[in-house]
Amino acid sequence: MTILEGEPPVGKAIAETQMELPEGYTLFLSGNKKGFLLKRLSDPRHAAAAVEVAQYRLDLADDGHITALEQTGTLSAAHIWGTGERYHAVDMKGSVSSGAVTEKFTQQGEQAYLPIPFFFTEQGVGCCQESNLPVQMDFRDGFTLRQQTAGSVLAHDFWFFGTPSSILARFIRHTGQPVLPPEWAFGVWISANGWDGDAEVDAQLSALKQYDYPADVMVLEAWSDERTFYRWNDAEHWADPEKAVRRIKDAGLHLVLWQIPVIKQMRDGEPGEQLLRDEREAIEKKYCIFKEDGTPYRIPEGVWFNGSLLPDFTNPETVAWWFGKRKYLLDMGVEGFKTDGGEFLLDDTACLHNGMRGREAHNLYPSQYIGAYHDFMKQNGVEGVTFSRADYTGAQTRPIHWAGDQLSRWSELRAQLNAGITAGLSGVLFWSFDIGGFAGELPTAELYLRATALGCFSPIMQWHAEPRSGQFYATHEDGFVNDRSPWNLAEKLHDPSVLTIGTKFAKLRETLRPYLTREAAFCVKACRPLMAHLCLDWPDDETACACGDQYMLGRSLLICPILEEGQTSRRVWLPRGEWKHWFTGETFRGGTWLEMNCPLDEIIAFERV
Repeated sequence: MTILEGEPPVGKAIAETQMELPEGYTLFLSGNKKGFLLKRLSDPRHAAAAVEVAQYRLDLADDGHITALEQTGTLSAAHIWGTGERYHAVDMKGSVSSGAVTEKFTQQGEQAYLPIPFFFTEQGVGCCQESNLPVQMDFRDGFTLRQQTAGSVLAHDFWFFGTPSSILARFIRHTGQPVLPPEWAFGVWISANGWDGDAEVDAQLSALKQYDYPADVMVLEAWSDERTFYRWNDAEHWADPEKAVRRIKDAGLHLVLWQIPVIKQMRDGEPGEQLLRDEREAIEKKYCIFKEDGTPYRIPEGVWFNGSLLPDFTNPETVAWWFGKRKYLLDMGVEGFKTDGGEFLLDDTACLHNGMRGREAHNLYPSQYIGAYHDFMKQNGVEGVTFSRADYTGAQTRPIHWAGDQLSRWSELRAQLNAGITAGLSGVLFWSFDIGGFAGELPTAELYLRATALGCFSPIMQWHAEPRSGQFYATHEDGFVNDRSPWNLAEKLHDPSVLTIGTKFAKLRETLRPYLTREAAFCVKACRPLMAHLCLDWPDDETACACGDQYMLGRSLLICPILEEGQTSRRVWLPRGEWKHWFTGETFRGGTWLEMNCPLDEIIAFERV
């Protein structure tokens, strides 16, 4: 459904009409109403309208142009899913979303790094608001969808009909073919911001051997000069970067390097001649984004990397310049980039090379940035990954996303699970989170091990930690190591079980890899998230549809994590079918609630028989 500004209606006026739609739905339009009705007359449960758009409301500028379009109405639905990666809830009924890509450090609540203007219900109806501009979605009283407008197209909405799984698959296909990560991405990822040189890397490689801990990916965040973010830091940190990469690869690890889309404004220390040259060249050759007044756009005060320039990835010359400086990293053997940030385009009037203004480009900037890195690797024959925090519609066309920054708290663990399930319900196939939290006080042994269990049975398993100096919480002493590695936490918490059980789960992950690799390939073909809400497989099971703390990992594994401190058992809903407990081998018939015990070295997991 497309609504255009300024186009007169064509044809003969009639009082009302109706149109047959897929899955038994009928669209009703009436000349004396300002909206429409969607009914499924073939199903008695849908005697009332499944969707009623009661009215459209337009905001006008002084010159008469329409600046915003709002549609309000009702949904005959018990559940509303989608709208992007969400931390506060899985079911969006009763919730509201600004629809804007937002950087929020920890405790995200209703904010989102990865909003997507798409939702669907258990009643067989879904809606995608195809808009580059943020779409505000309010489901607190019926529904209100409000979007700013740009150009002659006021709204371009797509309605989908069918089961939850078919609606989601159609939406994914509509917005872009998913990308399958390489097989090695489904192993164990290790990371900490404090790994800034040879000594730190060698210590981790030694620990992997010492503790017989299997790992497949190493992420280095603090590898660069912290100015250009494409040159390795000085010889005091890295005697020979190429040899460091070789040692990592010889240890059987794939290397991913951190990136940020800025030409940095230095606040502390000297910028160095190379950064100054980059800044001058970016401004002179218009490789960066500019403001309406012709001056370069700089990230505003109060925002991460304030004062920095933003590269314009819609400009092919910018892309060539930017990645020309990074090509040598691929030649060294780097196989991926942690494409952090991207939420920084905050001037509505900023001008991009492709003609977009900042208002329209804000939500798109992360995808332009991440997509450029993905294409960079493909064009150079590297089967690699981007590992990203922010994104927008079509995120599945870029390999992997993670939940961003959370504190080491139980409330954040539950938020992370919400984020993973809702990301899947919004079309993100491959998702991850920071095991045990990223920031603040160290996690307790119990929290860390419950999070490790969840990570083991998630699409991507990785642990990570904030800078040694802390961001949210000042560390206890100079030289304090706040890594979330199991060996560091075992030492700091004086609890060797953190290491033994953490290693057990890492080895269990290795046994899961063949299954995860097969299921990932199926998910790409079927347009299904690897971490899937139960509604996708049991849409007629009201209990399964209402369940927000269990999920399917692939088609065969039902995962029911522990999310509360001190909890040693929980109720789980077994959908219909035969199920075998992953750890005990005991079999159960589904269609019932069970109370299941769960020691710290297990997770409640069932395999379909």
